[in-house]
Amino acid sequence: MSKFFSLFISLLLVYIGFAQDANYWSSAYGPGGFFVPGATIAKNGDSGVLFYNPALLAFNTKNSSNISGSVYNFNALNIKDGTGQGLDLRHQYTNIMPVIASNTIYLKGKKPITLAYAIVYNPIFQFNASQRRDEQVNVLSDNYSPGKEFYVGQYVHGNNINETSGILSFGKSLNKKLAIGITGIFTKRRQSFSHNITSRALINDNSTLFQKLVTVSEYYVTNNLTFNLQFKAGLSYSFNEKNHLGLMISLPNIHLHGKSDILAEYAINNLRISGTEIFLLGSTRQTKLNSIWKRPLSVAAGYTHNYKGGEIYLASEFFNRVLPYSIVQPRDEAFIRPDTGTSNVFSASQLSFKDAGKSLLNFSVGVSFPLKNEVKGFVSLRTDFSYAGRELIDNNNGFSASSANYDLYHFQGGANIKKRKFNLKAGLLITYGTNRSHEQLVNFDNPREANFLEGTKQNVRASRFSAGLMLAYVHNF
Repeated sequence: MSKFFSLFISLLLVYIGFAQDANYWSSAYGPGGFFVPGATIAKNGDSGVLFYNPALLAFNTKNSSNISGSVYNFNALNIKDGTGQGLDLRHQYTNIMPVIASNTIYLKGKKPITLAYAIVYNPIFQFNASQRRDEQVNVLSDNYSPGKEFYVGQYVHGNNINETSGILSFGKSLNKKLAIGITGIFTKRRQSFSHNITSRALINDNSTLFQKLVTVSEYYVTNNLTFNLQFKAGLSYSFNEKNHLGLMISLPNIHLHGKSDILAEYAINNLRISGTEIFLLGSTRQTKLNSIWKRPLSVAAGYTHNYKGGEIYLASEFFNRVLPYSIVQPRDEAFIRPDTGTSNVFSASQLSFKDAGKSLLNFSVGVSFPLKNEVKGFVSLRTDFSYAGRELIDNNNGFSASSANYDLYHFQGGANIKKRKFNLKAGLLITYGTNRSHEQLVNFDNPREANFLEGTKQNVRASRFSAGLMLAYVHNF
């Protein structure tokens, strides 16, 4: 490998310290998410139409339809001092949209079975932020640029992820105590990711016009779309009228199809290291690339205890690890310009968009209780730990699609109004997460030649907060 290319590798495309919040239980459609009827693992007497554990469908002997959604949901994400002291990266947004529309059909006969189908839209993550420093700073060596230089540093980041799923579930009782079920989930996942750092300084050379400009810029944009299929199998067992157990296994998703594209550029102009001027250009656009997305094997267990007028609910789900892989799979094409004929061998690793998942265990606890006739209150708390970790991915080349951004905690509280023809649930959803060791991608406090005008990166605090008014309506036919 040439000395030039060795230097290029050391400069190129840094690791992305944040992307999506990599959480498996981030949706309201998860154990303990009482606003989505039936989001449980163990039997709880809910008349919901779409159960997290499909075996619980067997206990639903009525035809019904359900719409669950966010009447209003506010989200705030903040990376304190994300690009330097006082230069926070912030994004706030609101959602007003349905989340789940589903239908349950009870098929009578000698061997009755209950099926449910649904469309689920899940806006997983949205983050768009920018920051800028524009002032006179002593950036360059006084040997050739004495005093403070006019310096401009800019950072722009965007990451938007959503999923739309079609779900088909079957549940069947084997006897009065035991039921089994299976769910098939077809998911379309879309992600748009962008990362742009630009640092510039004018050289002080005693000239008032046409001063030389030192520039380091880094630009990476990818859009990917994947289609996956996943299967879940569940079991429900009732010890007696008060105590119920649920078990469920979710298989890794099956990749069906994916496509993506990449637009990337890295440029260095007039930068001096140890007296040597550096000029470098890496630029490419690749289309019609393959894209994949992996979800691991998981095993869940739940327990419900019925007491007079209410339930106590416990659940846990273990997620297996996912080995490092590239979501977007670039081709080894010319990237460095001029192309030497050998450097393109490394383009795929330099432009990769990577992910990996550590094994983790999430917990949920919930309680429902009578308030008055036909009205039941409920509260629940869920952990939602991040599966990402910097230690899982080789950070020298490419970009990471996720990192250990936030360990989230979800709280729900509200009430269920039960009538003969319908159930209506309404309440409040609050989510909070924090990360006190979030690594900056750039630090405009101390840009220097030695750090390629991107500063000395520090660990800072990142936080996420959301609050929503949730609504679920079930109509019984």
